Amino acid sequence: MAIQTMGLWFNRLTDHFVVVCLIFALPILALTGAGNVLVVSLLGLLLCAVGFVQSFARVDLWIFIPLTAYNFVNMVSAWVVYGNPYYGYAPTQLIFSVMYLLAACLNDREMRMLKRLCALWAGAAAVLGIGQFTFFAVAQNAKRLGGVLNNPNATGIFLVVGWFVLLDCASGWDGDSRNRSSLLAWLEPLLLFALALTLSMGSFAAMAAGVLVLLIEKKCRTSWRETFQYACRILAKASLGIGSGILMYLAASRTGAPWTCLAVLAYLLAETLCWRKFEAFLEAYRPMAAAISAMGLLVAAAAVAIRPSAAATFAERLDMMRSGLRYLTVNPLLGVGPYQWRMLNMMDGDHYFNTWHIHNVLLHAGVEFGWIAMALLVLLAVRAFRKKSGTKSCLAAFGLHNMMDTSFFYLGITGLILLAAGDPRQNGKPVPAGGLRLLFGCFTLAFLYNLFFTLLSA
Repeated sequence: MAIQTMGLWFNRLTDHFVVVCLIFALPILALTGAGNVLVVSLLGLLLCAVGFVQSFARVDLWIFIPLTAYNFVNMVSAWVVYGNPYYGYAPTQLIFSVMYLLAACLNDREMRMLKRLCALWAGAAAVLGIGQFTFFAVAQNAKRLGGVLNNPNATGIFLVVGWFVLLDCASGWDGDSRNRSSLLAWLEPLLLFALALTLSMGSFAAMAAGVLVLLIEKKCRTSWRETFQYACRILAKASLGIGSGILMYLAASRTGAPWTCLAVLAYLLAETLCWRKFEAFLEAYRPMAAAISAMGLLVAAAAVAIRPSAAATFAERLDMMRSGLRYLTVNPLLGVGPYQWRMLNMMDGDHYFNTWHIHNVLLHAGVEFGWIAMALLVLLAVRAFRKKSGTKSCLAAFGLHNMMDTSFFYLGITGLILLAAGDPRQNGKPVPAGGLRLLFGCFTLAFLYNLFFTLLSA
């Protein structure tokens, strides 16, 4: 059955080349972290070549234009400070505009396929992360899961976004037995296990915000009783999945015998295989769903007990934001310039945070690129959240996380958000072939210049 399913997926992918290019861009971007100029430029040229032959697109200009303008302001700021518009974040973040425009060339069926592939990619990253954690726990020493992004906090929000995308994809499974046999049906516990291993408190808080938005949307469609029952099922699954992952972390790090995590891993695999039966159990025995969801308080307490330093870390981030506020009015128009906040923080005699980004993306954009860039990001967030889609929960989680961390600057995370939750065709304007060639041609020139500058500087 699994082989037939994989064969069906392969045939679908070969018929939809643009979808293939976009989905394979995500692992590349994830592995580059905050961005590798050479790799992103080459990837951008490939995507532009694919886009150049497209004949039609329907794109939401209220997202595409501010997203592109944000990078243009970034380049102007870099040009004023360094005399080089390509010394900053724009050389890598331009890929966002290209991906969004290329996704706008897809039809509705291809967009649904792309969203499911995004969920599948998040699940694959979770599996790789669990394997990575197990290897280090047994061979060396247990540590928080860094995953493909090589950062526990970034991997945490990546998995949270993937979980909400999966929930959105799964919204129609109950009425379609064919979809119930999909590989996606077993990804949810794996995403939750891996999320627990990151021990990212910011990601847990972002997940709570996303669940709240999910329940508000549910209440708008159903009664209070049905919303409560749905909340119990969601929270029960989250409690079991994250609790099991924390149990594995404790076995690897606190027992003195790290190899015992292998027994917990075997339990996690069995739990994954029985996950659909667990969902059916929660549906049939609703009081038990409420009881298991209440156990989430113990899971949260365990996570806090394992990471007692989380409170101090949060306080340090508040200090970082206060430091950034002092520079917010230095140059309101174009900011102090890309990468300059760290230099200023190093010399101002205050606490040195030893990081390139203020852990509040809006504040960081306002300090380094100016108030225009900050306003453009706010416009992007408002426009995306006002769309009538089932992905507001992951947008809420991503947005909250960026108020206390830097996930926006990780290309693999923002790229996932754009493809899975951007909905470029919704409320979009038609762009004919001539307009597409002009836009992709301009992006091609930008990436070529960027590539030339990078090779010349090597």
